[in-house]
Amino acid sequence: MGKDNYTSYTKEQFLEDAFFLDWVRYARPEAVLFWEQWQQEGPANLEEMLAAKSVAAGIFRLERISSPETIKSAVWHNIQAGIATAGTPTRVVSIRRRIMKWAAAILAPVALAGGYYLYANRTKHFSTGNGQHMLVTLPDASTVMLNANSSLAYAKWNSAKREVWIEGEALFDVKPSRIQLAAPFTVHAGKLNVEVLGTVFNIKSRRNRTEVYLQTGKVRVTDPEHHTSIVLSPDEKVRYDITNYQLMKIPSSGLSTTAWKENKMELVNTSVKEIFEALQDQYGYAIVLQDSSIANKTIQGTLSLRNINTVLFELSAILNVTIDKNNDTLTIRKNGQRGY
Repeated sequence: MGKDNYTSYTKEQFLEDAFFLDWVRYARPEAVLFWEQWQQEGPANLEEMLAAKSVAAGIFRLERISSPETIKSAVWHNIQAGIATAGTPTRVVSIRRRIMKWAAAILAPVALAGGYYLYANRTKHFSTGNGQHMLVTLPDASTVMLNANSSLAYAKWNSAKREVWIEGEALFDVKPSRIQLAAPFTVHAGKLNVEVLGTVFNIKSRRNRTEVYLQTGKVRVTDPEHHTSIVLSPDEKVRYDITNYQLMKIPSSGLSTTAWKENKMELVNTSVKEIFEALQDQYGYAIVLQDSSIANKTIQGTLSLRNINTVLFELSAILNVTIDKNNDTLTIRKNGQRGY
């Protein structure tokens, strides 16, 4: 499937596309690579795609939402059974249409709403755009600071579990529960589950890689698919890479990890590649390096991210390069080098 074929899609069309749904549900490496590259090109309908992804991901996670009522449990069982049999990509049709069809057939006798309606009314979503931060207060008074181009979702909590889903980057401040047998607090990020006590930690889940940095408290980071877990102590960081399925501790710096909260980057031998990836995360730009040797240079110091034009001016001076900004694309070339 060519990338251009998706640039005119609406949210509804994405939800009817087999390849798109297969990516959301299974995250197969070839699909992940395709959609990462597609997003980096900054298509005009990126918001439509992200909205469709949020809806589809929520539907595929319906089994995480529990309900005490017997009738609703039966409804979810039937809906999930239908979803489970639709795993073959070539058989996938409109999820919205299918969910509504199942819900109407199953719930009509008891005059309940459809499965998707129930899901939508039990789940809260928060998201940020280019250069935006957002502070979200959770039902237990814990707080989450979302970085730019990130999203958070959680279903209605109950006495058995407290769960949230994160894409992008966020700083969590989880309040210790006053109840002795409190419901566990779990954050789902990429392929990882992070089990939390009262603690402050940062999660970054982008580009097929998830990193968890612990500032205070204690967390257990788990890869349930491969049955591995690591317990973090303060000032420790763990990384999971979907390309090799490795979960490992890595060197950490709390100052550089959470500096985004203050709209800045603390650079400690930070590569130019990492810096421009951060700009892409923060402002949504596609990055074009005309000379790959630029990517390997490293910089030390503090870089303010509050104003993109100031950032680009500083980087062009430090690196002795010219940075051309054209709509949503930044092209970086050495001074004196001709553009494409």
